[in-house]
Amino acid sequence: MTFRPFGFSDVGLEVWGVAAVTLVLLILALLAASAYVLFRSLPHFQDDVREATMDLSPAMRRRFFAVYDAEKPRDPAVAWFLAVALGPIGVNFYRGKGLAFLAALVSLNGLGAWWMESWFTAPQFVLMENRALIKQSLSFVQQEAARDGSAKAMAFA
Repeated sequence: MTFRPFGFSDVGLEVWGVAAVTLVLLILALLAASAYVLFRSLPHFQDDVREATMDLSPAMRRRFFAVYDAEKPRDPAVAWFLAVALGPIGVNFYRGKGLAFLAALVSLNGLGAWWMESWFTAPQFVLMENRALIKQSLSFVQQEAARDGSAKAMAFA
């Protein structure tokens, strides 16, 4: 009587081996694809900030950057590296999303499915959050300028 792990014949073990190698190759292909998408979009991460500040005066632009930097925008590249290393656990901790962090921790990154998915979505989530910060900062600076303008107009009246 020969030993058969898991009760499989030799052909069954070969199928498991081929399936394991195929899975590893698919995961590596997904990682390569997400790296390709990330590195192609790296030069464009600051385009939203440039477009938002294009029409501002130099003084308002400096004020915008002071307000925007105080909000601590996140870096999409850091989010991607955390997604690759730690999955949603690392990304949600970096983004400051406590409930999502706990969900990823309890579910073990969705048993790996969320981990691979986060390679593609983590940088996009960070970009969306940064765009919201840009809008908030721009609105704040414009309201500040309007208040200062109306106060100056009242002083001259």
